[in-house]
Amino acid sequence: MQIVYDSVITDADKLNIIRLANECGILYDTARLLYCKKIDTKEKITAFLNPSKKGFLNPFNLSGVSEAIDLIYNAKLKGLGVLIFGDYDADGVCATTIMKLALEEYGINANCVVPERHEGYGLNLEKIERLKQTMPIDLIITVDCGISDKDKIEVLKEWGITVIVTDHHEPPEDLPNCIKINPKLDKEKYGFTGLSGAGVAYKLSRALIGEKADKYLDFVAVSTIADSMELIDENRDLVAEGVKLLNDKKRLRKCFVPFLKEKNQKITASSLSYTLIPKINAGGRFGDAETVLKLFLSKDENEIFDLSSKLLEYNLSRQQEAEKIYLDARRKIQQENLAGDGIITLVSEEWQSGFVGLVASRLSDEFCRPIIVFGMQDGEYKGSARTYGEVNILEAITDSKHLLKTFGGHRQAAGLTVLKENFLALRKRLNEYMLRVYPNFNFDKQIHVEWKMESAPSMLFAKELECFEPFGVGNKKPIFSIECNKLNVSFIRSNNAHLNIEAKGFPLTYWKGGVDYEKLIQPINKELVFELETTEFQGKEWCRGIVRSVSYDYGDYSELKHYILENVLLSITEKDIDAYGVVLVDELPLNDKTYGTIYALSNYNNLEKYPQLKGLPISLGKPLHKNYNNCIVVALKEPLEGYERVVYLDEPLHYVEGFNESYLVKNVKGYDVSELSTERSDFVAVYVELDRLLGKNFTSINNLYDQSRKEVSREQFVFSTIVFMELGIYYSKEGVLKRDANAKSPLTNSFTYSKICSVK
Repeated sequence: MQIVYDSVITDADKLNIIRLANECGILYDTARLLYCKKIDTKEKITAFLNPSKKGFLNPFNLSGVSEAIDLIYNAKLKGLGVLIFGDYDADGVCATTIMKLALEEYGINANCVVPERHEGYGLNLEKIERLKQTMPIDLIITVDCGISDKDKIEVLKEWGITVIVTDHHEPPEDLPNCIKINPKLDKEKYGFTGLSGAGVAYKLSRALIGEKADKYLDFVAVSTIADSMELIDENRDLVAEGVKLLNDKKRLRKCFVPFLKEKNQKITASSLSYTLIPKINAGGRFGDAETVLKLFLSKDENEIFDLSSKLLEYNLSRQQEAEKIYLDARRKIQQENLAGDGIITLVSEEWQSGFVGLVASRLSDEFCRPIIVFGMQDGEYKGSARTYGEVNILEAITDSKHLLKTFGGHRQAAGLTVLKENFLALRKRLNEYMLRVYPNFNFDKQIHVEWKMESAPSMLFAKELECFEPFGVGNKKPIFSIECNKLNVSFIRSNNAHLNIEAKGFPLTYWKGGVDYEKLIQPINKELVFELETTEFQGKEWCRGIVRSVSYDYGDYSELKHYILENVLLSITEKDIDAYGVVLVDELPLNDKTYGTIYALSNYNNLEKYPQLKGLPISLGKPLHKNYNNCIVVALKEPLEGYERVVYLDEPLHYVEGFNESYLVKNVKGYDVSELSTERSDFVAVYVELDRLLGKNFTSINNLYDQSRKEVSREQFVFSTIVFMELGIYYSKEGVLKRDANAKSPLTNSFTYSKICSVK
């Protein structure tokens, strides 16, 4: 993983930052962050740190608003039938709700409808024709859709229906001939193009009923975050005001309570993305967006309970289904050798299209490249694309538009439909596009941080960072790093899932970091990447870091030889302890692909013999990342899904099964086991020490040795303990050392012991 520092400043910048800090009465580091975001005047800083309704733009500067108001007034005056037509995602349902409630406030009892996912995006003539049989429809107001529906709107006009389009998607060249409200059509006049679909619906409502529309800002906040709109300029003000409503218990909508009641902490834009939004999006993913719309409009507490319970069940099923597709997608990447593609495209007729976007997002982060995942819908491949890095995924897809049936979206994410017979041609075209437009794209894992901290940050700095809310796309929460060699690491609870860490006197929490415990306690340099937050307990407030990632420097293995020994010995198993199926080679067989090969090493010093491998990531036991990129693994312990090939750079004690190809470079000695004694007396000494350690918590043999009296060498302790555990004399129960008093077995029954004897 490569850490990239974003807030790089010159000496001249420092003077400007000092001036800004003094003018605004803020810390230098706070001013530095703002300056690097190009918020570089007192006026800009004041506006940024104090988002409010003062930043709202005039809705009448959106073209079409005045004309739309006239049409709506005429509909009210004549008692015309009004239909609001929305979309099935969170933005579309929020937009529909805002428009429905605003028209009611204005005096129009409009009908509203959202299509289900299987009915497709945009205006649906068949659905509208069915609705015409049950209700009068003289005026249709679209929300979060319509800008690309020119032909359908012409049909509606032939039916005698007037249409007002409110949308925020990219306008096509051929626009519909009707009233259109879209900020992307008014880049200069309105001044901001990044509104969500619900944001546009709110602006029309604001023009229609004035400040009364402000009570719908909670829906605007939810939609803006759900649709990954940038939290800059007016969106920042809209979301800040909406989040205020969500935090006001007196004004919190009953439809949101079931999804937020478990969280006593303050609601933020960030927390909405993992508390409320996945649950309301679950309805549309399961083809039941109507339930979400009913929930948002309901005033009956019993109905709200039933509808929200249904969405919570959908969300649980959503998690299970997405995990199933994710695992299947990873297998496809391996089986079809796609890990080296510039844009990975995957398809399965078994996958539901409502979940592929979630999977694409997860995979793009793991494989460090854009991903498009397709499912089957109505005999066509319907896909979701997620980008990575600087790639504009919508432009990449647009380059292949001649192969597509439909497509749309924005820079970070897009949706598309392709006929089955065009899928392989699309895959080929997308990869050619990447090679042509992004020839030097970096497929290595990168994480962007502001800067490396030399000491613990202050509470005041953490407090000032809270004023940067709301955080999200376009205004990411600042990330920092701190570098250490030795850390104080402890488990928060006995389940070994989460960690407390102290680095240079600074407390950090690493949620789900238990799997990294062994790496964190190893004596190597580590750079912890974290977000800063304030927390409170029993009236005491302090700041801490929330670890997001850790970069490990395996450049010097001199301090790791004992950890290597433990991994080497633990790799010995009853099966496949001979080099069956391994091809002996005189020199290193290099892979012409950038992925799929592990170069395995048991004696780290032998790496000097292979200058060709310089630059590959190095790790202990298993690869650091899940993207199948070529890497060097010291003391490889187990077969790894996704890797086709292993090259042993020196002779191992054990050959790992599970690779299609295995090679061994001749005449390179592996780990030196000469320091290990097979004498019974040395085993007795360790036996005595282990008895003294019974009941101790431990996570590795080396960790257990650190708690011993160190009366035997570490090497001998590690070797003997592994043998005793293999024989069942000692064992770990929930991380605690136990002994089986009835277990008796000669040392020769241990495969590890026998293997070391044979080597020695």
